[in-house]
Amino acid sequence: MSFYTETYTAPPSALLYMLKAFRPSSGWKPDHGFPDLNLIWRGYRIEPEAIRFLQRISGVQDGRSKELLFLLVPHVTGLRLLMAMLTHPLWPLPIWRALQVRNRLSIHRHVKVGDTADLVTGVTAWRVLEKGIEVDLRTRLQQGDDWAWESVVTFYYRGRFGSPTERGAALGAAPMSPVLDDSSATAERWRIDGTDRWRFGALTGDYNGIHQWDLYARRFGFEAAFPHPQRVAAQCLGRLGSSGSAPRQLDLWIKGPVYFGREVVLRQSPLENDRQDFALWITGDERPALVGSLYPLET
Repeated sequence: MSFYTETYTAPPSALLYMLKAFRPSSGWKPDHGFPDLNLIWRGYRIEPEAIRFLQRISGVQDGRSKELLFLLVPHVTGLRLLMAMLTHPLWPLPIWRALQVRNRLSIHRHVKVGDTADLVTGVTAWRVLEKGIEVDLRTRLQQGDDWAWESVVTFYYRGRFGSPTERGAALGAAPMSPVLDDSSATAERWRIDGTDRWRFGALTGDYNGIHQWDLYARRFGFEAAFPHPQRVAAQCLGRLGSSGSAPRQLDLWIKGPVYFGREVVLRQSPLENDRQDFALWITGDERPALVGSLYPLET
């Protein structure tokens, strides 16, 4: 398949890419796979108000939590580029079927607020499984030949796509997450705040109604509206005992929704070699909704 590059000189427009989402998809063809497509957002930068907003919704505002949130913020404010990829006319599957299941976020050096860079996204790998297909999108925050931050975000589509096979190097988080239980060292409880839903949607470029209104979310089989996974991750990061200093890597496994207004409990493993595993449960549930692992990045 031919190689394509598209460049944005401003944040990708949510209106435009969501209009593209209503186009019929071409459908999955094993001999074509996913498109060899690069999307580039030139002049991307982290705005100070984005960091302040993430700190506020994390529930913890101190220097340590700010460092940890630098792992997350390019993923949050750069999500528009992934949305543009998943709604591109060359993309073979509809965005409505895509589930974000795993993240690997890596910070190689400190990212300065206000510095301009290029955000570049492309497909690195995909895997046909027995009951679905996974695709990895790799995004880099580049300044010349150097990149300070990168992510590998894995999306999953349920369905039958043929015989199991894989293409490309799997650079994202492992399929299996760490296991934590009630005996984990520490636990903290809070209630998921439901304010600023629209503002967070504007930050990510994802205005899906399942993150806004209970009635809309119930139409799609959910109990109620629920926040973006990145918003929940910010609340977990703000409460970790680990350092956020670069170079550092964060793996996230997104296992289910965390509904607004529900009480949650965060459990953390003891720090071991500066590595910390954690998991978040809705109170009363046996299965965690989010699992993460934060550890130093080998250089």
